[in-house]
Amino acid sequence: MENPILQAKKELIQWIKEMDDLDEIQELLDLKNKNILSSGVVAESQTEYVVKDDFDERFAKGLTSEESRRRTREFIENLPWKK
Repeated sequence: MENPILQAKKELIQWIKEMDDLDEIQELLDLKNKNILSSGVVAESQTEYVVKDDFDERFAKGLTSEESRRRTREFIENLPWKK
């Protein structure tokens, strides 16, 4: 006795092989892609992403040398030194 799922897949494969309408094929591809996205599977094209190079922005927001020195002095002065 053959698995009904396998039989259904074979019928679908045969039906798709006989298709000639590009719009219907595109609909099937859209359905497939929608199914892949909703199942949580990440396709190869989705794994690639652009990393924003915001070094200049982060550098501009950073500490000045004077502020860095001030914070360092404060930190050292607040250490629990033994007298």
